[in-house]
Amino acid sequence: MVRILTRLGEVKKEMKEYDDELVDFKIGNISGDLRAIIADDDVDFKAGESVPLKIKKIHIPANHIFFLSAYASNRQGHALAVGEETPLPISMDRHVDHAMFVAAVDGSIQKDDLIGVIILLPVELTHPSP
Repeated sequence: MVRILTRLGEVKKEMKEYDDELVDFKIGNISGDLRAIIADDDVDFKAGESVPLKIKKIHIPANHIFFLSAYASNRQGHALAVGEETPLPISMDRHVDHAMFVAAVDGSIQKDDLIGVIILLPVELTHPSP
């Protein structure tokens, strides 16, 4: 009797684990999420200007750090920073609702335009918050 050995069972298991994940990406055993930064206002600008911009609220879970993707998702410029009216400690849930956009060309942002991407990573705090 001949038995044919394949990795099919192992591949199916890996695919199921991947499909079951609630995260957008993994680096080793670190998993993270991506969030689109979407304009919630219309704004006109000239090349080289930095303009404040209302964005659709993005939830930042407690004990997560985030940074902006370096890839310019909008051909007219780049989201430079995001924030909320009152900065909160990393140990609390947060919500960002405005951004600073730097224009590369003369143009405008319309409501619902993609202006950037946030990368969220979970962290383990080693000291309690003051």
